[in-house]
Amino acid sequence: MLGSTPGHPHAPTPRPAAPVPLDAVSVDELADAATAALTAKVVLTPKPGLPDCRSVSARQSSFHSFVDSGERLHDAFREAAAAASDTRRLAAACRAAQAELPHTGAWAGLDAAARLLCLLAAACGYGAADAADACRIALDLGRATDERNPHDGSGPAWPAKTDEEALALVQSALPMLREARGRGEPEEAAQLDVLLHLIASLDDSRVLHEHGPLALRLIQQDAAATLDAGGAGSAEGAHRLRELDVLARRYGICPAGSGALLAGLLLLDGLSDTARSTAPTAPTG
Repeated sequence: MLGSTPGHPHAPTPRPAAPVPLDAVSVDELADAATAALTAKVVLTPKPGLPDCRSVSARQSSFHSFVDSGERLHDAFREAAAAASDTRRLAAACRAAQAELPHTGAWAGLDAAARLLCLLAAACGYGAADAADACRIALDLGRATDERNPHDGSGPAWPAKTDEEALALVQSALPMLREARGRGEPEEAAQLDVLLHLIASLDDSRVLHEHGPLALRLIQQDAAATLDAGGAGSAEGAHRLRELDVLARRYGICPAGSGALLAGLLLLDGLSDTARSTAPTAPTG
């Protein structure tokens, strides 16, 4: 049963201003942020084994459908945020979001990303205090809306073998993204490094199901090696990233779960900025 969830003791490094609860964000702002997160996830390039901007030059018209998906899902994201803990209404919003995706969206993991964004938007609408709290509430909402029917769009809240695994990844990757920005890393390189961290760490259920444990271990090791070489922002890291991408595409390995989690991370990251910008200024003196 959902209840009040205390703040996580290992929250991201605080900013000079006091933390602003995510429930200060309106449902329209939540929908806007979810739309932006899904679009940013799609256009980030180069993503190993996942569709990105290079699909345009390859004349894969589905890429434009993927980019347009964010706008088409805006109403479903808003409905999810408004539903909050109304699980029937939330389940319907999740199904509506997934129904708006192009038929190739499931292959690219956009169905999992759309559901996760709906759950996180609902968690913020329910009253999440911060990113960690939003993740915990989203897990509860995901279990409550899991109708155990593979034909109606319902499914696990997170694309991992366990909820705990995915929650730990979110909590480690958000500070990683912000620390990279603090070091002056370009935004694209910072987001790609987060994606590599997710690929290296996540036991992606999609990869396991379609290619088996050896393929999963292979891309995990190559993603970790890319980070060890300096990440996407370094010459050696960029070279290893290209090699990982060639490998994934050659064998059709799509780390869809990592891509879905990236969309969730980008939502939570964007919401933190939105909450701070809309919060009233504390009196001085």
